[in-house]
Amino acid sequence: MRKIAEIRQDLSAKVNEAKTIDRTNVEAMEALERSLKELSAELSLAIEAEAAEQRTAAQKLNEAEKKAGKPFSFAKFIREIGEGHLSGVEAEAAQLGAEEYRRLGLTQVGHVIPSCVLRSAAGQNYGTNADGGYLIETMAPKYVEVLKAHLAVAQMGATVLTDLVGTLPVISSAQIAAGWGAEAAQASVTKAAFARATMTPHRNYVSCAVTKDLLKQTSLDVDQYLLDLMVQAHANAIENAVFNGSGSSGQPTGILTLAPVDGSGTIVPIAMGANGAAISYAKVVEMESAINANDANRGNLGYITNAKVIGACKSTEKASGAGRFIIEEGQERRLNGYPCGMSSFVPSNLTKGSASGICSALVFGNWADLYIGEWGGLDIVVDPYTLASSAEVVLTLNAWNDVLVAEPKSFAVIRDIKA
Repeated sequence: MRKIAEIRQDLSAKVNEAKTIDRTNVEAMEALERSLKELSAELSLAIEAEAAEQRTAAQKLNEAEKKAGKPFSFAKFIREIGEGHLSGVEAEAAQLGAEEYRRLGLTQVGHVIPSCVLRSAAGQNYGTNADGGYLIETMAPKYVEVLKAHLAVAQMGATVLTDLVGTLPVISSAQIAAGWGAEAAQASVTKAAFARATMTPHRNYVSCAVTKDLLKQTSLDVDQYLLDLMVQAHANAIENAVFNGSGSSGQPTGILTLAPVDGSGTIVPIAMGANGAAISYAKVVEMESAINANDANRGNLGYITNAKVIGACKSTEKASGAGRFIIEEGQERRLNGYPCGMSSFVPSNLTKGSASGICSALVFGNWADLYIGEWGGLDIVVDPYTLASSAEVVLTLNAWNDVLVAEPKSFAVIRDIKA
């Protein structure tokens, strides 16, 4: 069976062909229709087959863990790669990961931890036979769960899509037409453009170093530590792309790239002043008003900024002499009545007029319209040689992700806060 990405590519080519075909050529139209139906049917079968493969992989891993009496270990996986061999559950996982990458058409560099290891699924516990039954111990939180917990944008309600296959088209409300008409009257949509934003896998990588002594440990706490180490680095790469991705050199397009300094982007720009200015409650409310004007005031609304702006909001009154501050800490940080997240990847070195390299950004919007996609498992390269003199192992984590602002009108950005 062909890879899903290959089928999608052929289907896309046929759709483009349909745009140029002579509609009066009945024979050509019928041939094209047959091709589209055949490709659509092939795609459906391929997607069903991949789902079945994923279920089979999860079952195989579960059986391997039960047989071994212990779960997959990140520490053992990394240690044994460095030693040149894999055994037990980790060897089974690597084989499943390689098969998954081949099916998805992804390029494997090192050893792959498959998706079934990274996500939570029913039945993914391990046990040992004792007195006619199984002593079940629930595994630690899965990689994907921990990754979401490390993403400020996910905590604000961004849409995280995992286990993707091929490209993912996303339609925004700007590409949907509606109207009224008399009974039996033809819809009066003329030359409707149904161009869709598409999420595609982008390779991102992070590197870190761990000691060989640490990898020799068998403690579940050590496994959790390594998991956190990898997740934090991976989350940093994704969140940096969310705000600052350039849209070139393999990077997704971030929110601030969609909201350039000159205000020419599709995201709503709010300016503090010609040379920037200190944060004010009026400007915070202006961001909300701009989103309301776009009829985008729904979903997971909230603000995200950096530590400098949050600090300034805590010490700036809503109005002179009011005795109330823009942000007043309680059980949950809120700004203008909405949740306010904090990310170190919201820049504080922007320039506006004479305010060179000292301005910060603030973003407000419906975070459900920010999509984060994930394809396949994690590809890990273990280098035991570069830092051998200090008894350390260099880990390079490769993953496939994308970031997409599905509805730019759902976001407003200030880029020139002097804090």
